[in-house]
Amino acid sequence: MKNNQLWVKINGSNYYKIFTRLNEIGISIYDNKIYNDFVLILTNMQDYEKITKYLVSYDCTIYEITGLKKAKRFFHKYLIFTIASILSIIMLILVNNMIFRIDIKSNKKAVQELVKTSLLKYDLKPLRFKISHQKIESIVKKILDENKDTLEWMEIEYQGLIMNVYVTEKIIPEESQNRPFCDIIATSDAKISSMNIYRGVPLKEINDYVTKGDVILSGEITYNDEVKNRVCASGEIYGEVWYKVKTTVPFVEEYIEYTGKNRYNFNVKINDNKYSILKSRIQNKKLEETNLYKLNDFEINLVKEREYVKKTRILTEEEAYNKALSLASEKINLKLLANEEILVKKVLKKEVNDSTIYLEVFIATKENIGEVRENKESDLNDSGNNKQNSE
Repeated sequence: MKNNQLWVKINGSNYYKIFTRLNEIGISIYDNKIYNDFVLILTNMQDYEKITKYLVSYDCTIYEITGLKKAKRFFHKYLIFTIASILSIIMLILVNNMIFRIDIKSNKKAVQELVKTSLLKYDLKPLRFKISHQKIESIVKKILDENKDTLEWMEIEYQGLIMNVYVTEKIIPEESQNRPFCDIIATSDAKISSMNIYRGVPLKEINDYVTKGDVILSGEITYNDEVKNRVCASGEIYGEVWYKVKTTVPFVEEYIEYTGKNRYNFNVKINDNKYSILKSRIQNKKLEETNLYKLNDFEINLVKEREYVKKTRILTEEEAYNKALSLASEKINLKLLANEEILVKKVLKKEVNDSTIYLEVFIATKENIGEVRENKESDLNDSGNNKQNSE
């Protein structure tokens, strides 16, 4: 009987009269709550029908249904939402256990194709369910055994919907190959700070100043002024390089502020054209895409839309100065590679007016200034002819 219970609201301030009348018509009351202008009674559906039949002078309504009927009423009211939620959960479980994309981490196309073919042999491809770690290790071992002369190492790991394949190609020594004759020259004006020489003869020393094009490491091996061998010079040459960077920063700065309102959408990309699945209701938004599936020029992406508003503010002179200095550093950092860094920053000139601040900044960096220059056969012949003529 408990599954058939419900709370009934009866409007009226004379609760004594209400309960007397309920008792007269034989209403079962399991619980009750008394308020100033109404009372709540816990009864069953059959007695609720009697109340509406005999207490016609009172305003009687269902306040809350309990038990199984409440659950049925909820699911009936939110049927579409409930079905969609259940289907979404099922789809989410399926999607989370599927491979939507395979990324083979290698710069060589031939290695990528080899690994892709090997994975297909073991049915590892997009839109397949993920397999256990033990099975992955077994497949990796088989692929490495089948490609002993080509692959040195391989590892597979899942990252969300993506399967990343890390692979290292087996390097075959090139001793049998004819190496060209080449030097290492300076790529820019600099002061040499360090040299790691692997092959060749140094023509410059640490702390020497060089100009662009100077030979730092020669591939010509000589003894007693006689050329004994010509090799391809190799080594790492680091030097101190200098720049003068000019930046201008306005005092009025525009920036964006996120409102915290986010919406999710999907888009389909075909070639270079994108089509959104749902209509966006956000005007100013930043899009963050997560690729779910990719096959050649066809993609399906999950899109997070983050709403923002544009605002402006007035920078102080110190804030504008620091921003200009930071921008100068960013300009240089964009061209620096691994193991390269900014050593010194010094402001040479500063100008401030009503709307902007202008800086000229001296920046010294540590950079790899060595570049391989191959000497062609004609250069060797010219060198030999010049040597004979001088004799």
